[in-house]
Amino acid sequence: MKLQFGSKPRSEKVSKARKCRWKRWLPVIVAIPLLISLGVGGFVGYNYWEYRTFWGDPNVRPSDVTSFGTVETKTFDSEALGETMEYEIYLPPGYDDFWHRFTHYPVVYLLHGQPGTADDFNSKGGAPDAMDTLLARGQVQPMIVVMPQGSTSRFAPATGYVDAAKGNWGTYITQDLVNEIDSNYRTVQSANGRAIAGNSEGGYGAMNLGLKNPSEFGVVGSFSGYFTVDEQDKENLFGGDQNLADANSPAIYLPQLEGVLPAVYLLIGQDDQRFLDENSKFAEELKSKGASLEFDSAPGRHSWDLWRGHMPEFLTFAGKYLR
Repeated sequence: MKLQFGSKPRSEKVSKARKCRWKRWLPVIVAIPLLISLGVGGFVGYNYWEYRTFWGDPNVRPSDVTSFGTVETKTFDSEALGETMEYEIYLPPGYDDFWHRFTHYPVVYLLHGQPGTADDFNSKGGAPDAMDTLLARGQVQPMIVVMPQGSTSRFAPATGYVDAAKGNWGTYITQDLVNEIDSNYRTVQSANGRAIAGNSEGGYGAMNLGLKNPSEFGVVGSFSGYFTVDEQDKENLFGGDQNLADANSPAIYLPQLEGVLPAVYLLIGQDDQRFLDENSKFAEELKSKGASLEFDSAPGRHSWDLWRGHMPEFLTFAGKYLR
């Protein structure tokens, strides 16, 4: 048996070395999940799918907002689709007050993109928040905001909000939904009392339906929308029929339209390379047709961060033309 003097046993040296390595790696181990959560939290806040972040609910009104509208979820039977459809509706503060029982309100219809649901312009787009804030500051008149379901489910195939192979989604919006709202709420029942807008596919749908139905809608808005049916949608929505695709492409039929056009609000992100040029050209065509136009090419991309940030501008624009 050998005895070692003046040195520690080998097992103790190994244990000490392991502790030193653990101390060196501890900051890295702690930092990795922290960085991941920060990155994911930031990404969640600024992507197409969702505006909310891990850091809290963005639907918080400023401190000067003390009166709040109500948001209700409703369903109704659509004759055009043969389906029970859902919509969310924002009623401005005071809608149910005795003193306002004879007041009729303009209506703003907001069409979500694909994928999406009726809740998008509430939880992500912040339309009710924007209305409450604008009303509190006297920057817009009281308006009803309707946010309908635009497909059978969030990830269902795109409908384009057109009457085509996927069903009569255009008629569902312009007739069934409008009649549902006018029959159950105190609305201004004319084009002067209705606006229609949407994001991405909803922007395309709003522009297509708005331009085709000027007697129904006095204001049209598109947030990062497109105005020509591409090859994929031509196949999916119109069975490859080029004539139907052209008849539902605002950029193609706009030059042939006659009469007064609705007031138009266009928003496009400067980093939205897919639709930036198309929106710029469409804006020029609208100008040449004498349309009342607000065209905003703003910093940002194809995301809810951009659309939510400019929601107050659109609502203010719509309020100027509705009565």
